[in-house]
Amino acid sequence: MMHFKQAAAATALASTLILIGGCSGAEYGITALDREATAADRLPDVVIDESVNADSVRKVAEQNQVAYFIGAMNDDQGYCAYAVDNDDFIGGCGRGHGQLVTVSPGGSWSLPQLTLVLDLYDTADLNRDNWVEVHTNIFAR
Repeated sequence: MMHFKQAAAATALASTLILIGGCSGAEYGITALDREATAADRLPDVVIDESVNADSVRKVAEQNQVAYFIGAMNDDQGYCAYAVDNDDFIGGCGRGHGQLVTVSPGGSWSLPQLTLVLDLYDTADLNRDNWVEVHTNIFAR
């Protein structure tokens, strides 16, 4: 009888953890990647990065003649972000929960510093540090 109660308790605990995990996972993604791709979503030829799944890339914003793109990594374990102007780009990829990657351009580049965050990330610290929201998932300064 004791084994049955322990097994039932273990099953209930496992079910609860699965449910909690399923609910909390919603915040750890980028919903902008869920929409159908268009021709505008193709990364410009100046961007060369084998880490990103090119089919997953979406153009999410354009500001001050800089286009911003987000894509999933080839291993589906993280995300990449890019800022692209006519001739140059900066970009990077990261894994985890929250703020994934921050990329800074070289000294003479005109591109802004950018950071990539997941959906529902608390951006209060970014706002205090003078980051400007370009898109729900990309901040620049």
